[in-house]
Amino acid sequence: MDKKRSRIDKKTINRRTFLKGLGLIPLIPLLPACQQATKELLSSESDFFSMISPINRTINDHSVFSGDDFSRPHHILWDKKSYIESIGGLTKPIRKEELVIIGGGMSGLMSAYLLRDKKPVILEQASRFGGNAKGEAWKGLQYSIGAAYLIKPEQDSGLYKLLKDLGIINDWTLKRGGEGNVVINGKLIENFWSGNSEPNHKATYKRLYDYFMSFITEGGNTFPEYPTQDATLRRYINKLDQEDFKSHLERMAGTALPSHLTTLLEHYCYSSFGGSSKEISAAAGINFFAAEFSDIAVFPGGNSHIAEALLKHLYRALPNNHLLPGSLVFDVKKEQNGVLVSYLDANNQVKSILADKVIMSCPKFVAEKLIDQMPAAKLAAIAELEYRAYVVANLLINRPIIESDYDLYWLGSGNADINKVAAYAKKRGITDIINANYSSPDSEKTVLSFYQAFPYNGGRAELYSQDAYADMKTRISAQLKNEVYPYYQLTEQEIQSLRLTRWGHPLPLAAVGLLDRGIVDTLSAPIDDSIYFIEQDNWALPAIETVAAEAIYWSSLIR
Repeated sequence: MDKKRSRIDKKTINRRTFLKGLGLIPLIPLLPACQQATKELLSSESDFFSMISPINRTINDHSVFSGDDFSRPHHILWDKKSYIESIGGLTKPIRKEELVIIGGGMSGLMSAYLLRDKKPVILEQASRFGGNAKGEAWKGLQYSIGAAYLIKPEQDSGLYKLLKDLGIINDWTLKRGGEGNVVINGKLIENFWSGNSEPNHKATYKRLYDYFMSFITEGGNTFPEYPTQDATLRRYINKLDQEDFKSHLERMAGTALPSHLTTLLEHYCYSSFGGSSKEISAAAGINFFAAEFSDIAVFPGGNSHIAEALLKHLYRALPNNHLLPGSLVFDVKKEQNGVLVSYLDANNQVKSILADKVIMSCPKFVAEKLIDQMPAAKLAAIAELEYRAYVVANLLINRPIIESDYDLYWLGSGNADINKVAAYAKKRGITDIINANYSSPDSEKTVLSFYQAFPYNGGRAELYSQDAYADMKTRISAQLKNEVYPYYQLTEQEIQSLRLTRWGHPLPLAAVGLLDRGIVDTLSAPIDDSIYFIEQDNWALPAIETVAAEAIYWSSLIR
């Protein structure tokens, strides 16, 4: 789900309106140039595209994690000096380009799309583009292995126009916001916000429901939409940012939160932010959670559907050798006549490109290893960021499941221990379930996606251990058999397979104070009008909306 500066309409009501200002940049004049990209790819092109697409339709090995493959970048970047010495130093550039984009995830793809007339070169270290907006397919049924949905954009917004231009605006299925069904002790609790699961606390449920609705209702509370250059709005957001989400809600409710409500908020923060409700800024918490009361747009395969559409257009619009998967950048150096970008290509050959401008669409903790000339203030800001991990488990089922819910929060006994987050999160395991068939109805099979976050420091290391895959599969399989199979009345014979995806650092933690102390402003600032930073961690807000807003704003300045 995602968002700096005054690129946005300042009459914000909710996150759906955030891209109304997109039409102010040179997006629409560029659209006709990409109409040819809607044509079907030739057979030879289709074969190659299928190998680099964000959606993997040729899964063979189910015995390893998909997602992050850390071995190659860790080996080089964590001891860059020794690596450069081992290859005899940096090489001379083999080509000169106007623009190089480092990172082919959603931020890199959107930036490239908006600046495609500049013929950017995109260097992506993975074999497939898309970052954590990737998907897979099983017998034609697409499902997400990472980012899954977005808030429905308004029809007059730039995001809506962008999706329409990509030819996918009619591909989504809308989920009505605020339905609030959860599972507690194996039983479905419908209309959670009625407070029926905790009848002694109905007044608290009603008070907070009304509070969240006030942010998406005309004439209600000001939605904490950021980034923004509006000084009044920024002061309001900064004030919210001084307080954690849980404390803020308890202050608004005038009482401690009841157990089930605490558990829902905790699981939501685990899944969306990778952190506890006691860690997350109230500004970020309201920005995300209140938006869930609006309509949600779900594409087949989640946000990988958008990433694939972007890549398909770029594939047809850009010259050969401008989309370079398997290319690990290890050094970015500003020189008198440009920026030298050094990388290891897909064949492990060292190469360099001299670029007029570079966009860093990679996480800041990677950027600091690539750029030796990083300003001290930016290094200090990067040190303030934390990144959290999660695992997605996709269960492939050989029968249809009639399920009206898209996203179902799995609250266990409804008694989250917020004082021992790591221990509780490990014990609880899965926190929510997504029904991949919601946007792709299928009469023969079902895919259910289960999310397990690691909302504590050190979680990433657990996923990188030698036995991580076997351990995760054992633990998740046990929870599925004990809790999920009975709920959906599944049998072992109906299960095709369980596919696990590991994401080590996809979630920049939206911690208290990053906005108020101006950390985010420093994070997003370019270096000498030649090295730009376009990524969701610019604002520590892990959402596709953040990515889009940053790409829109900075690409207009680069242009």
